[in-house]
Amino acid sequence: MSRTDFQLPSGPPAAVEAGALRQSLGAWHLILLVVAAAAPMAAVVGIVPVAFAFGNGAGLPLTVVGVSLVLALFSVGYSAMSRRIVSTGAFYSYVTHGLGGIAGLGSAFVAMFSYVVVVTGALAYFAYFSQVAVAGIIGWSGSWIWFAAVGGLLVAGLGYRGIDLSFRVIAVLLAAEFVILLCLVVSIIGRLGMQAFPVKSFSFQAVGSGTPGIAVMLVFLLFIGFESAALYSEEARDPRRSVARATYGAVAVMGAFYVLTTWVTVGAVGADQITQTARGATGDLYFNLTANYLAPWVSQLMAVFVATSMFATALALHNVASRYLFSLGRQRCLPAAVGKVHTRYGGPHVASIVVSVTTTLIVAVGFLCGTSPMVGLGTVAAGLGTVGVMVLQCLASLAVIGYFRRHSEGARWPTLIAPFLALGGMGFGVILAISRFDLLSGASNTFVNALPVLIGVVFLAGAGYGLWLKVRRPNRYRQVTEQLGE
Repeated sequence: MSRTDFQLPSGPPAAVEAGALRQSLGAWHLILLVVAAAAPMAAVVGIVPVAFAFGNGAGLPLTVVGVSLVLALFSVGYSAMSRRIVSTGAFYSYVTHGLGGIAGLGSAFVAMFSYVVVVTGALAYFAYFSQVAVAGIIGWSGSWIWFAAVGGLLVAGLGYRGIDLSFRVIAVLLAAEFVILLCLVVSIIGRLGMQAFPVKSFSFQAVGSGTPGIAVMLVFLLFIGFESAALYSEEARDPRRSVARATYGAVAVMGAFYVLTTWVTVGAVGADQITQTARGATGDLYFNLTANYLAPWVSQLMAVFVATSMFATALALHNVASRYLFSLGRQRCLPAAVGKVHTRYGGPHVASIVVSVTTTLIVAVGFLCGTSPMVGLGTVAAGLGTVGVMVLQCLASLAVIGYFRRHSEGARWPTLIAPFLALGGMGFGVILAISRFDLLSGASNTFVNALPVLIGVVFLAGAGYGLWLKVRRPNRYRQVTEQLGE
């Protein structure tokens, strides 16, 4: 990596050309934005204990390795596409290149829907954990809607200002959550030595125990948003190299971090006790470990960092959603104003406002309906959006194969074999996620658990719009598909 990849954008923002996003991001900037979208702290505290409890217990670290390899296979083809296509449309641009404009617009609608819904879920989680943290520190337990309002306003303001300021905030928050979790890991290793790394976790007997399918599904959730570097390709200084580096780097960083954390957790609790312990203290597992291996006050601090982790995630995914809307607005699939760039800040400010207004309305409706911010709005929205993103990843793998077969270029490994293997692994994850959406949503309501059907409806709506354009507005359709490179 070049030296400039480590430098934050500095100095006052300069005016940018209309319609062009400011190019200020290096590979390390992209990696931090991508990792922040996955909310490592919140993922470890909220998802990992559930995977221990209802998945395969001590075999979880090896499951993380397996899923990391599947995502690395996906990254091979995805990175090959990123070297040829530079667009804020990412997923749907790639699908249009590989599968055609109708499928591309279908995936565009799914992308908009999925990321806006995930942002809503992240804000609800932020509100819940902020409420808990403030109540624990000063004893004030105000309504969660006030915390959601503050978080939403901050995300809206930072998103409007462009990616440079958002990056600085995300970098600080991400560093804080990594530090506290790494301190826990180091403390466990320091006290237990090599016993912190039980060999049993990497046995086929352990990985096949319990319900490994649920473990696989939940581990995929740990990596949500790992592919989002391509969305910043027009804002990267060297997109044809930095997007690929960031995608590989994000998978490597998150994979190594999750393997290490889950492995020493098994060591700290015990390979034979981890399942029962996690079931008995699912939400408190890591708070209890932190209190035991560090100090009770650090456990209280962790509650604060879980909230800031969700804020960083909401901000990172807000930027992702904004760039999808911006790309569609620029191609006149949405009102042209959505495709405007702020002349001073260099970001998609109108698209950011649209995302802020939409997420605010959803959160407000959830509050007025008496929905819980955690096991309710948060779990349902995050679960539904995650399923949508996983569907997009499958479509992107198909698109890579279609694009390179049509152009007859590239070696077979990055253009056919790796994407095909990734499609198989991710397709398995999608089937598991849809079939066990009750576990993702935390709800036993039949209507709620049928919500993944919406993803298919949204895709058909986008594809139908594309078909309508092709039949009734052929010139407009041709302009859209030409801009995307069909």
